[in-house]
Amino acid sequence: MLFSRDRKFRHTTRLTGDRKGDLYPSSLQFYQHPPTENISLTEFETFAIERLKLLKAVENLGVSYLKNSDDYNKKLEQELRKLKFPYRALQDEINDEVYDLRRKDHISHFILRLAYCQSEDLRRWFIQQEMDLFKFRFSLLTKEKVQEFLKLNDLEYVAISQEEKNMHKEDLMNSSFGLSLTKMEDLEFYKVPFQAALDLVRPRKVFLWHGFAYIPHTDIVSIVLNDFRTKLSKALAASGRFS
Repeated sequence: MLFSRDRKFRHTTRLTGDRKGDLYPSSLQFYQHPPTENISLTEFETFAIERLKLLKAVENLGVSYLKNSDDYNKKLEQELRKLKFPYRALQDEINDEVYDLRRKDHISHFILRLAYCQSEDLRRWFIQQEMDLFKFRFSLLTKEKVQEFLKLNDLEYVAISQEEKNMHKEDLMNSSFGLSLTKMEDLEFYKVPFQAALDLVRPRKVFLWHGFAYIPHTDIVSIVLNDFRTKLSKALAASGRFS
């Protein structure tokens, strides 16, 4: 990421069609690749301030409301909208507005990552707020968007077929508390290597078969979130060593 001292310099590059989709194909990001474009100091400052405001709001809402409750989700959505950060995939076409929101989300994350890699306490705070934000955004994805996101990030979590669901329906029902046959029919299940689902395997919350854990859609977020936390923690630690 390069900087221009010209405060009048603004991001004006307009990508079209597939080029926008190649850079930001999803409203949700793992932030695995840092930005490489030019950015003005004005934009740098604005992005940093607004990302920090967002993460502070995430922290405050987590104290004031029960996380993932209707009130919490409503307030957090309001903050994301107010600060102009993406929070849900409303359409498949990535127009200029959608591209700019995703670009801002990407760049601002890396700006604050640089600031919050300096100490263990800073890293811990940053990771927690980013995880809460990620979890909220993930919860808004449709089943189709979840599948797209998993594929984009090379996460080997495959939705099982109806045939496989029928074959294991009793085991799936018994492993999921309060799951009726009707609910199970409407619920997506994912096959995950059991090593990636130890938090659910240990308390016996999931069905195991031939080395795979069968995770209901409602719980897949915990697996993805653990992967996100691991990657972010390693990236922050690496940045801290070179800062």
